[in-house]
Amino acid sequence: MAEKKKENQAVLERTYTIPLRSAFRNAAPHRKANRAVSALRAFLAKHMKSEDVRLGQHLNAFLWARGIKSPPPRVTVKAVKDSEGVVRAELEGKTYKESVKPLPKDEGTGTIQEKISSAIGGKKGKEADETPVPTAEPKAKAEPAPKTEPKADSKDVKSEKKPEAKPKKE
Repeated sequence: MAEKKKENQAVLERTYTIPLRSAFRNAAPHRKANRAVSALRAFLAKHMKSEDVRLGQHLNAFLWARGIKSPPPRVTVKAVKDSEGVVRAELEGKTYKESVKPLPKDEGTGTIQEKISSAIGGKKGKEADETPVPTAEPKAKAEPAPKTEPKADSKDVKSEKKPEAKPKKE
């Protein structure tokens, strides 16, 4: 008999209003939103009794909407703990959607020539080797421009003559 395994069935589901202001109040301005996210994760880990806490896209966007310097003072979330012990938190009234992180680029393989040709949209591999590379012809040396004397400026002290001293009246 094949047993059907119910995946991600909710074991525990709760709604919390989490205070964040006390977590980021004394933080540097450029760290406030980071501290708010850390406090949110710590709160959910403590109250849901799980180390694996995941935040949804809407919740993340809400925390970062006003920038890094002014996160919201409190947030209402719906937290769901599944049978595997993973807590998924999302903004109240929204459905959970996993945040997607961009994959790192694989820059460790290939030669410099392949990297350059792929960056400029050229051919790769043997095709790039077969095509002739145009060479630049040496240019004729240009004659230097004739030197001109700088114009005397009213601010230039050296070019101005000093006024003659006026005779003192006795």
